[in-house]
Amino acid sequence: MKRISVLGLVLALGVLALAAVAFAGRGHDKGGAKSFSAKLNGWEEDPSQVTTGKGSFTAHIDSPTQISFTLKYRNLEGPAFMAHIHIGSRHESGGISAWLCGPPAPPPPVTQPPCPPGQTTEAVVNGTIQADDITGPAAQGVEPGNFADLIRALRRGETYTNVHTVTRAPGGEIRGQNHSNHGDDDDHGDHKKRH
Repeated sequence: MKRISVLGLVLALGVLALAAVAFAGRGHDKGGAKSFSAKLNGWEEDPSQVTTGKGSFTAHIDSPTQISFTLKYRNLEGPAFMAHIHIGSRHESGGISAWLCGPPAPPPPVTQPPCPPGQTTEAVVNGTIQADDITGPAAQGVEPGNFADLIRALRRGETYTNVHTVTRAPGGEIRGQNHSNHGDDDDHGDHKKRH
């Protein structure tokens, strides 16, 4: 009888150890995410925008001090003049953390290029984000230049990409929540459109 109890205890401890290893591995994958993406549309804006505009955003953490990105947009109903990564949850407005293109707010040295000039409603913007490009938002706990905080927010699914247009929607015409490209370990993936 003692032998069965000891064997049962050893078996139970083995199952618990395997569960702990699996749980730890899952958390490590999410915490170490390096690639992110978003689908941008007007429904994600706050408030929602009824627009033909669509877009996509992809980003990759190249090193502890650099992110490379590609922003694409098309069919905007006004010319784009700036685009950013903001800190914020889905359908919640938050402050600017990093500029992707457009006229940077003072103070310098934000190094992002202007959005493609003219009446451009379609473009592809490639660039990098470094610590000098992080503008905040200090009110949400991200100090200017704090690259690590932007990475933490990206990995938590608490950032979104926003494209602003001059005449149609200066506050943002299309937007999308950034999520990691790890599939099952990301609980901020695609969702159904609101009606």
